[in-house]
Amino acid sequence: MLLVGGCDFFSTDKTPERQKNGTDPLELTVSGRPTPGSLAVTEHVLARLRARDAEGLADFAAEEGDPRADARRLVEQWGAAAQRPATAEFHPGEKYDPSVTVKFAGAGPELSLLLVPEDEDDPGADVYVVLLGEEFTR
Repeated sequence: MLLVGGCDFFSTDKTPERQKNGTDPLELTVSGRPTPGSLAVTEHVLARLRARDAEGLADFAAEEGDPRADARRLVEQWGAAAQRPATAEFHPGEKYDPSVTVKFAGAGPELSLLLVPEDEDDPGADVYVVLLGEEFTR
């Protein structure tokens, strides 16, 4: 008898990951030179803003300040604008901390995001979280 465990061999769910994680409906234009990790976290943040999902947004936040309260503030401030197409301009940062400027079509101000490595001991891992505090997002 052959036991196969821990494999996705028998999985019948063929839904693309972009549909599962909510980033598929984003109308996003990208400029600059994002890494796969910085682009992924930016897409997730924008998808959570678009869905007006503060709890989900807080899941992508750095452990600084009060991520849940900051996520609620950002959803309230940017949720309506996030329904529109967006342009994300990626800027290289100091060492491993890139920043992203997001401009929503038809909206006045830009949303600035500062990304930091999820694991400070392995900054080259290309896995990021976002600083959501008022001092980091404009």
